[in-house]
Amino acid sequence: SSVCAVRAVACASGGVTAGAEMLRWVGCRGLVVVGALALCPRSTRSGSSIQDDERLLYSDGHWHRAQRKHVDFSTACGYTNEPELQQGCQLEQRLSTAWSTDSARTRDKQVLLGLFYGTGGGLGYWRATDNWAEATDPCWDHWYGVTCDEHGRVIYLELADNGLRGAMPSNLGDLTSLIKLDLSTTAPEYHSHENKFKNVLTGKISSMAACPRIEEIEISGNQIEALPDDLWRNAPTLRHLSANHNLLTALPKYLLKFAKLHTLELGHNKIQDAFPADFGKLTNMRFLQLEYNDLSGTIGMDILGMRRMRAMDLSHNPRLGGEIPKDIIVQWTEQEYISILNTTISGYLSSLCLDVPFCWKFMYDTHKDLTWATAADVPDIVLITLTLARKAAADKALAASR
Repeated sequence: SSVCAVRAVACASGGVTAGAEMLRWVGCRGLVVVGALALCPRSTRSGSSIQDDERLLYSDGHWHRAQRKHVDFSTACGYTNEPELQQGCQLEQRLSTAWSTDSARTRDKQVLLGLFYGTGGGLGYWRATDNWAEATDPCWDHWYGVTCDEHGRVIYLELADNGLRGAMPSNLGDLTSLIKLDLSTTAPEYHSHENKFKNVLTGKISSMAACPRIEEIEISGNQIEALPDDLWRNAPTLRHLSANHNLLTALPKYLLKFAKLHTLELGHNKIQDAFPADFGKLTNMRFLQLEYNDLSGTIGMDILGMRRMRAMDLSHNPRLGGEIPKDIIVQWTEQEYISILNTTISGYLSSLCLDVPFCWKFMYDTHKDLTWATAADVPDIVLITLTLARKAAADKALAASR
């Protein structure tokens, strides 16, 4: 129908969000609905660190259905049917007893207010405090950095470069619907100008075990000393863990449980652990940063199985040894660079990459004798050149024998 066509154009142009749009396609034929899902593969959140190409290449119908959890409160008001909202999403409803006294929502608000007052928000340290107040509602009044889902639960807390300072709150794990936590500092300065609103959070992150939906934790650029001891309980969902430039002394426990981990960034810390055995079992890893620590032990040949790796930085770990298998040249098809400067890693790749900060793939994926390559990897021009060289040598030898 014409209505379906209009919706398809709106969806393709990014004019609507997926969760609301999918529920407005009820008047369209099933084939068109499938088309709608294909038109909106990037509709979860544009700021997500999870790569869009993964959504397109590795997703299925289950992925699309799961994205409703990312739909924000305002969008969901077009179709939500919460029992507390008898009159729909009218602003006055936020004052109703049924809505305001819900225990889960009340707990979310109290956790946020504790963060606000505990990290300098009430003292004017925060860069932005839009609508943060005890008399307002985080969801209805759109508190800065807070995103709620259709049920009025906090799912995103994004306060990067916002001037937070002080100890990490002990109850962030009570935000039980949280999907993304971002309390990072992106850089201490920009173009020689100090970042006046960098976050400086200290202490230890408390347990997030009560957050069964958490996918992204971004706390880089603080002074945090430890990750939760039981962070492995979040392994079934956690895909992005970034804690560069902190004071961590250990890797997460039971790291091999994090089968879905896509990005692990723990560079510029004080980690003194041994390089994990069987690290190659983390086959979904795409971005690995462990530089500027004190890792020891050896890299195992099993890392060859991490075939989706794009960037691996292990530099400035002088006690880290072992050998990176040269077969990654062929099997890590998406690889962009490796960095092993100031390590004791040995082998073929080390001979080419140990003295450069970033060893881009073009710097190590060819060699004069092509000993690493299979026949399928050798370009035709190389084979032609070798054939001509052999023929010339044979002709020369024949001429000499006469």
